[in-house]
Parts: sequence; C-alpha cells; structure tokens
Amino acid sequence: MASNEESQDFTLKAEKAEKEIERLQAEIDLLSDPAQLKKEGLVSPDLEKLRVENQKLKFQLKHLKQSLVEEQKRGAGRNFSLDIRGIIEDIFALAIYRAFPEVPNPTILVMPSSKFADYQCNSAMSIAQQLGSITGQKKNPREVAQAIVKELPETEYFEKIDIAGPGFINITLKQEFVLREVAFLLTQGVKPPKTDKKRVVIDYSSPNIAKEMHVGHLRSTIIGDGLARLLEWVGHDVLRLNHLGDWGTQFGMLIAHLVDKFPKLLEERPNISDLQAFYKESKARFDTDEVFKRRAYDCVVKLQAKDPFYYKAWKIIYDISMEETYKLYKRLKVSDQLIERGESFYQDRMVAVVKELQDLGRIEKDEEGRMVMPVGGFSVPLMVVKSDGGYTYDTSDLACIKQRLLEENGDWLLYVVDSGQSNHLETVFKAAHELGWADKSKHRIEHVAFGLVLGEDK
Repeated sequence: MASNEESQDFTLKAEKAEKEIERLQAEIDLLSDPAQLKKEGLVSPDLEKLRVENQKLKFQLKHLKQSLVEEQKRGAGRNFSLDIRGIIEDIFALAIYRAFPEVPNPTILVMPSSKFADYQCNSAMSIAQQLGSITGQKKNPREVAQAIVKELPETEYFEKIDIAGPGFINITLKQEFVLREVAFLLTQGVKPPKTDKKRVVIDYSSPNIAKEMHVGHLRSTIIGDGLARLLEWVGHDVLRLNHLGDWGTQFGMLIAHLVDKFPKLLEERPNISDLQAFYKESKARFDTDEVFKRRAYDCVVKLQAKDPFYYKAWKIIYDISMEETYKLYKRLKVSDQLIERGESFYQDRMVAVVKELQDLGRIEKDEEGRMVMPVGGFSVPLMVVKSDGGYTYDTSDLACIKQRLLEENGDWLLYVVDSGQSNHLETVFKAAHELGWADKSKHRIEHVAFGLVLGEDK
C-alpha cells in the first residue's frame, strides 16, 4: 500500500501533465488562427502575405484545371493545330483582292511581330509599286494600307488593326482566341496544322565528287534534312534529292591527271584526301598548261561517250567520294531516304532540253559561238551550249527542273542552296515558267538560301 508521500507525488505529476496538455492545446488553437498569430506578433506579415497568395494560386489552379477540362471537351473533335499565320494571310489576301482587283498576283507578306503587335502585314509597299507600274502614277503605300484595312472582313481573330509608318499594318489577336489555342496545345499536345497534301521535291546537301565536304555543304544538309522532316510531319509527300556535282570538265582534268600521277587507278584506289590533292594539282595544270587542257577536254568527250576505261575511272572516283559522304551522313543522322541524283543523271535529258529549246526558237548564238537562252527580266542569259559543244550548269539545271516538275510531278520545289546562287536559280525558275513547264497556279518553286561560307575551295 502506497504511503501518503507517494500519493502526493503522483498527484503533483498528474497536475503538471494536465497543465502541459492545456498549454499544447492553446498553441494548437493559436496555430490554427493565423490572424491571432499575427496579433500576438508570433508570425511575420510577409508570411501572412505568402499565405494569402498561396490561397489565390490554389484558387487559380483549380479554375485552370476546370477550364482545361472544358477545353479538352471542346477540342475533342479537332485533331490539328490552326495555322494562325496562314489564316491571317488568307484574310488579308481577300481584302487585297477586294481593294485592288487590277493587281495581278499581289504579294501577301505577313510576318510575326514581337515589337508592335502579334503580326504585321507588309504588303502595302510592294502593291504600291505594282499600282505605279500599272497606272503610271506614284501611289502612297499608307493609302494602300488604309484601303486594305477598309476591306478586311469581320473575324473572331483580330482585336485591333492599326497602320504604322509608311504602311505597315499591325495586327493584334483577340485574347480569347489566343487563350483557346494555348488551351488546345495544353490538352491535345502539338499537332500539325490541317493542310492540302503536296508532292514536295527538296534539293539539299549536294557535295562535289572528288572533294571533301565543307561547312557550306553541311549547312545545306542540316537545313534541308530538317525541312524535309518537318514537311513530312505536316503530312506532305517528300522526295529528297542530292544534286551531286559528279560530271563535267573537272572530271576530265582529274582523270587526265590521274593517268599521269596514279596510273594504277583501276587496280589501287586512292583515298579521299589524295583525291582532293590530285584535284587541286589537276586544276593548276588545267589553268596553266594548254596541252594538258586539250587532253582534259578529250577525256570529257570520252567520258560522255562512256568509254569503258574513263567511265570506270569516273565510277571509282564517285564511289570513293560517296563512301566518305555517307559516313558523315550517318554521324549526322541524315535521312537514308536522300536519293543520289547527280548531274550525270541528266545527261540524256540535257540533249532533249537543248533540242526542245531549238525547236521552240528559244536559243540563239552569241558573238563567242555559245548557244544562249535569253530570259525575261534578267540581263544575263542562260548559257545552254558552250562554243566547244559542251553543256553547262545552266543546261543541267534546266533539265533538272523539268524532270522534277514533269516526271516527279512536284507541286512544291525547294532548293536549299547558298545565297550566292540566288540570281542563277531565279533565272532558271523564270525560264521554267516561260517554257510552260511550271504554272504559277499549280507550282511553288523556292530558293531556301543561306549565307556564303568561304573556304580553301571558294
């Protein structure tokens, strides 16, 4: 039986425990009342602001989740993203045709604008020039822009349209439209836009045989392969072509030089670095030695006639170069759908093109004995046949564009080539239209230009 002292000790401990429980309960009650905590000075005002902000964010998150659910239901029937720029171009094209029906094929130029608006239409300046050519009177681009804006139809897309400077039309999209498209991306993911399927022929990479690829070829390869992948993802039928520099005078001079310096060519293959060195040596001899130049031209004639020795020598050079090229393509993960289609492929087609031009009366002989084709709007004609009877890059490019349009049935041709070729390609494109191979209402032909890269072989 416990003594009186032990009972008093237990009583004191029990009372102490009850007081501790009461204290803890009071602290719990205080913690559950943020306002009282702030009043007692036990919590920072900044912490209270964060708590309030957190409550707002929770509310916004709940509202956003509800909105996403609703948008997911609304967008369930659509499996494609909207081509916003394309929509704007179509709307402005309608307004331009209404405002200026007398202008044939007006330029519809719509660009993203991060400075003044969401998009900007810059067509007024070019249309003013076209109107000046038609009427003989100078037209104010700003007045042209005002006429275009006046003809814009009511749409659900535009919040505000205003004109800046000499005729730039700034376009601000409606917030509701933008929010709807953002919600579509969040709920449906990135989808390709709805588009009419086209047969796209894209020319890229295009290294030269017997020469190592330089960074310019790499640019063409990477840009071209990226475009091809994107166009396929959108839904187009894409044909990738590698327009190799694999024919012509340079092979005559290289083979003539190899006969002297590497006589065992048919039995013992040189490597690509040796070929590069031989190429430079042969070019130096070609430029300074008239006897060697005549031999080189004779080799070209034999190669074009497919003489067994010269054709086999050419094929060895071709194979060595392409083996090295495909090693690089593999490292870069370039599509294995890229088809070799060099200048040699167009030899018979060049003969047919020259005959067609002669039958149409489109070529004439210049004072140096060359057969040339004048093209409207260009001061320099296309040189179709050299004075010695040989063909040129112009000849092969004419045969090339005809084959892509009429044999490959290309709707959209893309040439991924450096900007130094711009004038030449524009001349070829114009010639294709003049000859009736290309039709502006059916075909789209574009030069995808990139900056010049100058190397040792510039």
